[in-house]
Parts: sequence; structure tokens; C-alpha cells
Amino acid sequence: MSLPEDSYGRAKRFDFVAATIMARRPRDILDIGCGAGTQLTAPLAEAFPGIAVTGVDQDARSLAWARAHGAARNLSFLAPAELAPDRRFDLVIASEVLEHVADPMTFLNQLTARLAPGGRLVLTIPNGYGVFEWMALAEVLLNLTGIQAVLRRLKRRRHDHGDNLPTTLANSPHVNFFSFGELDGLFTAAGLSVERYRARTALCGYLVDNLIRHDRLVAWNARIADRLPVWCASDWMFELQLLRPARATAWRRGVWASWRKRLNERRWGIA
Repeated sequence: MSLPEDSYGRAKRFDFVAATIMARRPRDILDIGCGAGTQLTAPLAEAFPGIAVTGVDQDARSLAWARAHGAARNLSFLAPAELAPDRRFDLVIASEVLEHVADPMTFLNQLTARLAPGGRLVLTIPNGYGVFEWMALAEVLLNLTGIQAVLRRLKRRRHDHGDNLPTTLANSPHVNFFSFGELDGLFTAAGLSVERYRARTALCGYLVDNLIRHDRLVAWNARIADRLPVWCASDWMFELQLLRPARATAWRRGVWASWRKRLNERRWGIA
């Protein structure tokens, strides 16, 4: 199966996960924070019909949409409480989730607890200092100052990811903004070792998406990310293996991340 590419590297992400599946041959897959299931969960179930794929999300509306539109026999969608506490999976995926959770260290430990012996964890995470997050900051500031409302009236256009399928119906802004070094420290504390890494795209996000629409630009954007230093990428992809028990480590946001978190919560009306 081939997904259409976009400025966020949707097809590149699918290919990254598919490469892990083909190399590891998991019997079952857990996609944590699957949203509406359109980006990875359902496409993976369709591409690998012999593998049981389970999507889990805590947002009731997203889960209802996923259940109504997910038709593959090897696909199921569950609320967190519906997932048996002792159930383990050969492959656990958390794509664009770590930046949303209150305590990333605790969340990583919860993910590794779901791994079967020899299992793998795939994470995709935005660069907290990359183009996407800088443009997201611009969008937040324009909204909080009222400028965005004026611009919206002047030009009523909305960008979607190449189709009309929702990614999620939840209102869940980013509350963590990681550097590559911070992620490395989190992985080490969680007992995880990076087996494979790849950048997704170099440029994406607010306003940028309107510029990167032509197929050649989209392809270039995904390709150039592989040639640039890690700090230039807008998003990172990791395949990880659990090698040792986690260390007791407390997570604390820095000044920049705490400020960004407060701005995002104001922007999206979250107490």
C-alpha cells in the first residue's frame, strides 16, 4: 500500500513503520494515541492483513469515528480502559503523542510495559525547535492577538493533509517541546536504545503547508530531511528496543517549554 505524500511526510512515516513490520514480523501491533485511525492504524491493517492491529485513544469522539470507518477484520479500536492490563504486543507505536502527555517519562514506561519480549517501540515526535513548532508559535501569537481572525476573514482557506479524513477530533495542544538531546536522555532513562532513526521532512506547518503543495516540492522536502543535521528536521522517527529497566527519573520542563505550554493552553482554551 502507498499513501500520498504531504509536507508532513505521511507516506515516509508509513514506510518507516512498514519497514519495521517487514523486518520484525510482529504478530500484533498496538497504536497508542491513534486518533481517528486514518494516518497509521487503518492503513497498516489494510497493508498487513495477517497482523492484528489495535488502535487505542482516550478521545471518545475520535474513537467513535475510527470505529465507524474502520472496516478491516484485523483492526480494532479500544478505549484505554478496554485494553487488558496484562496484554503485550510485538510492536507498539506512539506517533505524534509524546508531545501531548503531561509526564513523558511515565508515558514511556507505560509504553515499554506493553512490549512483548523482544518487541519494538516506534515513536515519531516533532522537533520542539524545528520549523513546524516555530510556525505553530506564530499561529498561536496571531490568534491570541486577534490578527488571525482578521486574516481568516480576508482569506477563508483551510489546509488539510491532502484529503478530508480527520487525524483526530480531540483538542489536545502540544505541551512538550523536545530537543534531540532531551529525547536521547529520556530514551536512556527509560532503558531504550535507538535501533533506527530517520527524519520525516524539513519544512511543514502553519503557512508553510500552503507553499509545499506541488508533488516535486513535497518529494524534495521529504528527501532533503535525510541529508540535513537532525536539528533541521521538523519531525523525527525512531525504532527503539528495550534493553534495561528504567531509571527513576523525574521529568521537568524547561523555561521555554513551560512558556510554550502556557501559550498553547491559552490558545486552545484549556485550563
